[in-house]
Amino acid sequence: MVRLAIIEDNVEYRSTLCRLLQRDPAVEMLHELGSCVGMVALFQEALPDVVIMDIDLPLVNGIEGVWELKQKWPDIKILMLTVFEEADKIFGAIKAGANGYLLKKDPPNKILEAVFNLVGGESIMNGIIAAKVMEYFKRQAADAPRMDSYHITDKEKDILGKLVQGLGYKQIASDCSITRETLNTHMKNIYRKLNVHSRAEVSARFGEHFKKDFGPGFF
Repeated sequence: MVRLAIIEDNVEYRSTLCRLLQRDPAVEMLHELGSCVGMVALFQEALPDVVIMDIDLPLVNGIEGVWELKQKWPDIKILMLTVFEEADKIFGAIKAGANGYLLKKDPPNKILEAVFNLVGGESIMNGIIAAKVMEYFKRQAADAPRMDSYHITDKEKDILGKLVQGLGYKQIASDCSITRETLNTHMKNIYRKLNVHSRAEVSARFGEHFKKDFGPGFF
């Protein structure tokens, strides 16, 4: 069972999305909110596995909401679901720690699939958004620090490489001959060293440098 919260100020859209997602018996809708105000108190009583959040919210915007949730619950999964395709919105959400980014025009079945994939450790992006992320980190590569400056171990480099290539956590653990628990420990160390919060942020900030640091045959 995946426990969900939706933070969306458009009442009609929120109601429709909740109804569609709850058609899956493996989904439990814990909270339906119109803003981020009061969300922490509610989540302390019943913490969702995944939060679906808009960006353009009243009083406290979605990016600020992501920061607030990630500071208190670093492992909570947050899926941004918005109409915004602008780079500043995308990377604001990623830097805040969002685990996925879809557009409201994406079909409901894709949103539902993203929810389960996030719980499984995947990072989900709309194709348009993913292309913008790729273009962004290519432009930023010249100014980004080299991976060596972060004291990443060989094992962590191996894991990071597979992460950036898009492999799932189960496949990474298998390829590296480690357990999921050990992989989770490595991931926490990697995120701490790089000062990032999600796979998407790793790719956005450091993906191009894997080619530079580990050779042209890396990908």
